[in-house]
Amino acid sequence: MVKTLYSKNTILKSQIRSGNVVGVMKKGAEEVRIHSRFYDPIMETDDFFLKYLLHKVLSMNVISTNVNTDSDDSYHDLLAFMFPIYLNLAMEKGVYKEYVKNKYNDANVKGPINIARHIKSDTPFMGRIAYDAREYSYDNHLTQLIRHTIEKLNSEYIYDFSSDFLTRANMQNIIHETPNYIRIERFEVLSDNFANPVRHGYYQEYYLLQKLCIQILNEEKIGFGNEDDEVHGIIIDVAWLWEEYLNTLLTEKFIHPENKNSQYGIKLFSDMNTTVYPDFYSKNRRVVLDAKYKKLDEKGINREDRYQIISYLHVLKANKAGIAFPSELGQMGIQRAGQLKGFGGSLFKLPLKIPQRVSTYDEFVSLIKNNEKIFFSKLFEV
Repeated sequence: MVKTLYSKNTILKSQIRSGNVVGVMKKGAEEVRIHSRFYDPIMETDDFFLKYLLHKVLSMNVISTNVNTDSDDSYHDLLAFMFPIYLNLAMEKGVYKEYVKNKYNDANVKGPINIARHIKSDTPFMGRIAYDAREYSYDNHLTQLIRHTIEKLNSEYIYDFSSDFLTRANMQNIIHETPNYIRIERFEVLSDNFANPVRHGYYQEYYLLQKLCIQILNEEKIGFGNEDDEVHGIIIDVAWLWEEYLNTLLTEKFIHPENKNSQYGIKLFSDMNTTVYPDFYSKNRRVVLDAKYKKLDEKGINREDRYQIISYLHVLKANKAGIAFPSELGQMGIQRAGQLKGFGGSLFKLPLKIPQRVSTYDEFVSLIKNNEKIFFSKLFEV
C-alpha cells in the first residue's frame, strides 16, 4: 500500500504534514512517498518540480534515465542523483592520493627484490629483476572504486553535463588517473574498500563518497532498523534544494556563502568574532537575497525573516533586501514589502512561478525556463 504525503509547513488533525522534506520510505509492502507541495495528484504525473530541482542541483538528466521517483525502488535509484555532488565535494581536496604497492620486473630496481617472483619469472636470468615498490599514486583502491562507480552509472544512466563543466571535468580526471581499471576486478576493489575505509579527517568528503560508491556498486538500499523491522528510504531537505537551485541561476552575479565550509560569511560585529551567512548577496549591486521555501504568495514577510534580512542589509550597507520563494500563483515580479526608516533601505519579495497543470516533463521544463528568465530580469530591476 502506498501513502502519499506533501511537504508543507503546518500540521492538521486529519493529515500528516512533513515539513520541508521530500522523499520515499518503505517497510515491507508499506510505502510512504513525500512529494513537494507542487505535486499535482489530479494530473497523475510525476513530481516535476522535485525532478527539476534534482536535475539542476545534482547535475543529472532525469528525462534520459530510468530513475522514477514513483517506482518501488525509487529510494535506490536516487543514490545515483547523489553521486555527482558527493564527487564534486570530495574533489575540492584534489584527486585522492596514497601509497600503493606496485610490482615491477625490469632492470631499474627501486625497491626490495621479490625473490620468489624473481625465480619464477626470470629463470634463466635475462637482465630483469622482479621487485616491489611502495609509491605515492593517484591510482589506488579508492580512485578505482570511484572509477567502477562511474562506469556502472554511465552504463545505466545518461548524464547531462552540458551545463555542469565541473562534474564532467571531475569524472574525466578520475578516469585519467585510473589507467589500471579492469571491469572484472570490481568485486576485489569493493572488498578492499570495505575493509579499508578512509580514516584521515582531512578526507572526510572522500569517506562519504566511498560509502556512497559502495552502496551503488552493491546495489544496496538506504535503511535503518533491524531485520524485518528495517525501513528503507531517502529523505531530502527541499528547502536546501531550493536554495542550491537558486544558486544555479544566480552564481555569476551573487555571492553564495557556504556555512558548512565557512566561506564568504560576513562579520556581524566589529568587536566580536561572529560570522553570519546570508543566502545570497551582491556588494556591487548592494542587494541581499534570502531563499525561503515558503508559501508567501498571499502573506507578508514574517517577523523572524524580516529581522534577519534587515540585519544583513545593515551590515552589508545594502540598499535592498528580499526573499526569493517558489510561487503557486501567476504573479511574477518585485513585490514591495516596505521602506525602512533610520538608515533607509527597502524590503521586497520575489516569486518564481512554478508551472501548474502540465502533463509532461518537457512542457514543465519549457515553462519554468521561461519563468527563470523573468525572475532573473525582475531581480535586476530591484
